[in-house]
Amino acid sequence: MKRSTLAFASIAAIALAMPLAAQAGPGKGHRGHGAHLMQMDANADGNITRAEAEASIAARFATIDANSDGFVTQDEMKTHHETKRAEMKAKWEAKKAEGEAAGKPAREGKPKREKDPAKAADWQAKKAEKSAEHWAAMDTDGDGRLSLAEFTAQHIKFFDKMDADNDGTITKAELEAAKANKKERRGEWRGKNKAEAGQ
Repeated sequence: MKRSTLAFASIAAIALAMPLAAQAGPGKGHRGHGAHLMQMDANADGNITRAEAEASIAARFATIDANSDGFVTQDEMKTHHETKRAEMKAKWEAKKAEGEAAGKPAREGKPKREKDPAKAADWQAKKAEKSAEHWAAMDTDGDGRLSLAEFTAQHIKFFDKMDADNDGTITKAELEAAKANKKERRGEWRGKNKAEAGQ
């Protein structure tokens, strides 16, 4: 596969992986997803119906579809991702400036480990390949662009996973159960990494 296609697919996959609910407002990484999901609750009844989720997906699709032709291309996905990344960076810089103005000490990030160029290049290549496969799986008709139906089919998967009883509605109980399960899996992953590192 051509390098340009792989690069575009990588960016597309990253953008598509961003939680749908993030469009509803600022959050704090994974910890803010529950609140964001509930912002899909258009009628504020405490539940998220499939129709509400699909409406949220359609709204995001329209945002990415810059020329409003009814399709999302890899270029549009790339532009959308870069715009969102710039917005998040600007918000972070503004928050940092506010903290400095208020006399708060700047948070020091963890020192970056020196990367092995060969390993980094290999990782990027594998990531791009998987991302290209991901794009190809979404683009079911192989025309190089995503229709609303293709886009929705990919993004509605989160709803089907969280709707435990398959009744077409994510209740607060189901949301809490999904959050607890995710927290448990994250703990297992961290424990495994520590064990492998001999900690």
